[in-house]
Amino acid sequence: MNRIFLLIIISLLFSCKSPSQENNNSLNKTEIANNLKESFDKKDEVLFLDNFPKNFEGFKNTFGWNDEKDSSEPFYKEANNYVDYWFSLIQQLKYKKYENQIISISKDGKWEADAVNYFKEKSYNYIKNNKKYDLINSLSRKDAESVLFFLFDPSHSKYDEDFVTNLNKEKQEIVKGIFSNNISPQKKRGQFSNYENNESYFIKTFDVNKDGIPDKIVSNNAYQGNDLFVFLGDKNKEYNLNLETTNFSEDGGNIIQDIIAIPHSKGLTIKTYFPDRGYFEKEYNLVPENNTWILKNTIYKTMSDNSDTAVKYICDVTQNIDITKSGWTDKINPIPEENDRNKKCRVETATKIKKQSIIKDPDGFTNLRKEKNSTSEILQKINSGEHINVLDISGDWFFVKTKEGKQGYVHKSRIKAY
Repeated sequence: MNRIFLLIIISLLFSCKSPSQENNNSLNKTEIANNLKESFDKKDEVLFLDNFPKNFEGFKNTFGWNDEKDSSEPFYKEANNYVDYWFSLIQQLKYKKYENQIISISKDGKWEADAVNYFKEKSYNYIKNNKKYDLINSLSRKDAESVLFFLFDPSHSKYDEDFVTNLNKEKQEIVKGIFSNNISPQKKRGQFSNYENNESYFIKTFDVNKDGIPDKIVSNNAYQGNDLFVFLGDKNKEYNLNLETTNFSEDGGNIIQDIIAIPHSKGLTIKTYFPDRGYFEKEYNLVPENNTWILKNTIYKTMSDNSDTAVKYICDVTQNIDITKSGWTDKINPIPEENDRNKKCRVETATKIKKQSIIKDPDGFTNLRKEKNSTSEILQKINSGEHINVLDISGDWFFVKTKEGKQGYVHKSRIKAY
């Protein structure tokens, strides 16, 4: 009995981490982060490659977003620059051995916006453009399933026949299985039922082509991708895919806000906004014409600056681009340069509001939301009478900071200057 008790004690001692061990682990992470930054700044290639994350968890903890703390990891804002530099190095023959980290990082990876998605796209293009399919073909089935699901997550990726045909038979079957067991990936992607009750998408219903029959417009939710589908309804209440395009969300830029019908006309308007700072909204008007779809114009909305004398610029820019043709996104005309906006844009007096304001809500409180809409995640409840700082005026939703330091959006009707 004493011997058994002694063995249990010894086992517990070896299984527990001492405070010094935990401190060492924390120190190692800090040291690696410092080395990564220093090597990036000095362009010390070998040190940078040696300190670049080796797996998905390490990558996310370095460049991603910490959901538990609702805060960014050390290099969140600079992530794309670090990733670009890493891929530029592994292109060199002398650093080819590091390209296997594409696989080790992709393994057990799960899609997220910003840095994770950027790395996924870069990895996918690296394999395809450099014909590095052996990186996948050499994997065991278990590892291949994990890596391929990360690269081909059907909620955020399209089936690429050219890519898949370069995989061996086993890996081809894995990709096809990811998209569908019995239905071809292209067909499933084109079925309206694929998007019903799908948390990655939202659906708007209105008559796009003005034939008297409601249609379905499907879009990825904010931070979930940039897919947009138009399904035209028929008399049998079936919906047929008519357009597959982008919802104009951008990595690190504007995100989808809403999709509405164009009043008294065929077509739809896609509204996007920049969620983090400043006031910058875009409205894209898409119209069906002669069996194709045309981006007629883009309305850009922005402020001249953040001062009390700021003005609002509303810039209606003609496009007339056939969005069913390849390369059409490269033809989009941008917002006029700042020096030209007084001439080319409509100028309006901006809403005046003091930065120091209070909440006034008949319910006794209002909600601080993550995004600019009434269904967005609630970050905090703010009681009426509490002081807030208004950081930016963003249409009907103001970007504010609470006394607790949290930042988010509050509808302007709930804010009163004092």
